[in-house]
Amino acid sequence: METESRNVASAFMGAANFVVGRIGVECLSMLGRLETPREYVNIWQERNAKYYDASTKYIAKKMEAADASGGVVARDAVLKEYSSIVRKEGEATIAAWVGKSGKREGCQRAVSLIDRGILDVNPEIPIYEDLQALAVWSKIN
Repeated sequence: METESRNVASAFMGAANFVVGRIGVECLSMLGRLETPREYVNIWQERNAKYYDASTKYIAKKMEAADASGGVVARDAVLKEYSSIVRKEGEATIAAWVGKSGKREGCQRAVSLIDRGILDVNPEIPIYEDLQALAVWSKIN
């Protein structure tokens, strides 16, 4: 069940979700945006539902398999590893977008990038084939 391609694709989606959520929390009200951080994340998740849902399903199945073979400790280890990768990648992206200039300017740039779909799945991103394969896996599992 587990493959490196699926691991990378699910981590990509998790990190993108993390970025959208954190930017939502840190930037929306500062910029006078009316949506809540949760609504902002939901909009992104809806635009990317096929891939986001496949990603969460994959991680849930990975945790289930770990629990079946190694119990709660193994399951928690899978979650901890995934969360660590997602946080590391997400925080690096946020630092690159927001950290280069003043907070307000960085937030404007980050929100603009998200609104333009920079974190949306499309055929132009290098990991697209892995994400497509994960979505296909999700349909049959």
